[in-house]
Amino acid sequence: RAVGGGKGTKGRGSSAAHVRRWPASSSAGRVGAPRAALGGSPMDSLLEDFNCADVVVQKLSHFHDGQELTGFVASPRTSEHPSHHCVLVAHTAIGPQESFILDKASKLAKLGYVSFAVDLFGAGHLVFGDEKVEHNSRLKEDRRLLQSRMVSALEASLSIPNVTGQVAAIGYCFGGTAVLDLCRARPPGLFRGAVSLHGILDGGEKLDSVSLEGGPKILALNGSSDPYVTQADKAAFTAEMESKNARWRLHDFAECMHAFTRPDKTKEEDRRMGLYYDEDAATRSWEMVEAFLSEVFTRQE
Repeated sequence: RAVGGGKGTKGRGSSAAHVRRWPASSSAGRVGAPRAALGGSPMDSLLEDFNCADVVVQKLSHFHDGQELTGFVASPRTSEHPSHHCVLVAHTAIGPQESFILDKASKLAKLGYVSFAVDLFGAGHLVFGDEKVEHNSRLKEDRRLLQSRMVSALEASLSIPNVTGQVAAIGYCFGGTAVLDLCRARPPGLFRGAVSLHGILDGGEKLDSVSLEGGPKILALNGSSDPYVTQADKAAFTAEMESKNARWRLHDFAECMHAFTRPDKTKEEDRRMGLYYDEDAATRSWEMVEAFLSEVFTRQE
């Protein structure tokens, strides 16, 4: 089921960025099934998995409101083109330091983009238990802070070498909400749009109401059986997008639950929590991400 609205669609307070960069490993890449780096463990071995003949991965830090945030930049190792469009990748509720996020960043680099896996927590490691609750609750309760951190990440991306084109964003779960909030800010300049994958759709009422007419394009990909995004939530999101004259699409994958792109969500315990992987939806949603990026980066308006 696809729902869409706005013109030109088919189907369905930041701070200045200070950037610090580390050299990437020269080890050959070994991309396998997504695995998590344990909280607090060194990232070196995980980065080595994604540094390969085609892609170079580096850490990148910037500061927002006094908090250091360290993400990861994946770039084509060699390219005929000296400039690239950039895609921000916003992480799930546990942070960016896992192979699931680095795999997406690496895949984008192989498509010819520079990707920036942003850090919204500043923890320096994956978060679980009480620490996860603390970081998530703070940003869910203060959506202006979440939005401004995304704007800060966007500003930091413009300092990455060879990023001289336009910028878009994709986000998963918590990150899906974050990229929608970035669109709600309607940042000026080169920002073209965002894809939210099984993200929570609410929150527009907690932020300044900004007209999105002629602004960034929005694609929200959700599961029809996601217990965390109800039909009422989708109706409210639809009403918000239409009231703001946004260029938007909402697509439901039939019978899919939350986290349908994550290959690690296959246990019955996961299903009971409303989290479950769907290979077909994962494949098709990535194809839709690729098509969306091709559209927003090439269309002149």
